[in-house]
Amino acid sequence: GKTKIFRKEKGYGQVEKGAGAAGYEVQYSTAKDFSKSVKTKAVSAGKTNVTLSKLKSKKDYYVRICSYKTVGGMKVYSDYSKVKKVKVK
Repeated sequence: GKTKIFRKEKGYGQVEKGAGAAGYEVQYSTAKDFSKSVKTKAVSAGKTNVTLSKLKSKKDYYVRICSYKTVGGMKVYSDYSKVKKVKVK
């Protein structure tokens, strides 16, 4: 299944991972098209809550996630989720 973000609030979000995922990666940026200031946070499969820290207040951030699984020693990634815009207070 496709990975998606289904709830967000104050730098906190829950995710729904694709079937058989070993984990997922959260990408966030201040640019809507992820062309600059892109940061990535890897999260293990057992966690569904993610907290992003060190964000600047009163800025808009764009967040997307993808799940991955390991096949033959290599990570295979799903497509990225739709992008969610989050305003930091």
